[in-house]
Amino acid sequence: MPSDADDRAAPTHAAPGDGQARRFPADAPAAGVPFESYVFIAVSIAVSLLYVMVDPHAFVAGHIVAMSVLVALLGLPHGALDPLLAYRLGLWHDPRSLVLFLFGYVTLSAAVVGLWLLAPVASLVVFLLISAAHFGSDWNARQPAAIRVLTGTALLSLPALRDTEEVARLFVMLSGPHARSVATLQAAAGPFLLAGLIICAAIAARTRLHEAVELAIAATLALTTPPLVFFTVYFCLLHSARHLREGLTMERAALRRPAGQALLGGAVFVPMLVAVALLMNDATDALDARLLQIVFIGLASLTVPHMVVVAIGARAARREGAEAWR
Repeated sequence: MPSDADDRAAPTHAAPGDGQARRFPADAPAAGVPFESYVFIAVSIAVSLLYVMVDPHAFVAGHIVAMSVLVALLGLPHGALDPLLAYRLGLWHDPRSLVLFLFGYVTLSAAVVGLWLLAPVASLVVFLLISAAHFGSDWNARQPAAIRVLTGTALLSLPALRDTEEVARLFVMLSGPHARSVATLQAAAGPFLLAGLIICAAIAARTRLHEAVELAIAATLALTTPPLVFFTVYFCLLHSARHLREGLTMERAALRRPAGQALLGGAVFVPMLVAVALLMNDATDALDARLLQIVFIGLASLTVPHMVVVAIGARAARREGAEAWR
């Protein structure tokens, strides 16, 4: 999926049972910097300044609940477009095949949760690696996969470089006491990964200056704010917003149809219910741990099938000679 709405080729891909070919990328080019870049940069600078100038402990109370609500409300809905992308890829084409697709999607999600319960530390490491590959694709989309993985790995490790103890505490909540070593490893690799991130930003600057600025701002945010604050701002205002904007543009034709609107509405409605349920709870220590597990284990369970669909779309796009999805 393109990282901004520049002019790209628009190859076609036909779904089974449909005599009409469908376009992969967005068809209408638009010049300039994507809107979410301005929002992310402005909010990140404001939040970073706030935490630098004001006692950060003043904002600790209830921040896990706030993060959970924002991620559920603003972050998770970007995966709601997966069924529409899957339809365009030919993974389903009628109600029966849709049920089979959704069954496979949910089964894969449930398997991730089960594996996390059986091997929590290994699952945490795998989730971080998968997330690094996924998040790193927000930049340098046309560069080799190693560049994107390095970008994502560095970005996810910088919070541990800033505050190893806080990241370790969060990882222990998620995966038990042995997960503390993961934060220690991230902190040790942090300076080298930061150097790698600077190189990745320089590579991005050669073709898309706004991506280099985003990376610099994201790194600053990670090094000046608590880990969950960094994750919430980045995940909601840049990663999810970019996926959602590009996805809505690409699936514009499907969203003109009642079936497409119903699929999207149903998928967005679930995170809204989750957000309402989270708002009805009090922020106790025990609740904080449960919320953190629900949000991040739930996020892991949705990320894996989401990335499977994305990978199929990317392979189809490469076959057609374009970037279809990220």
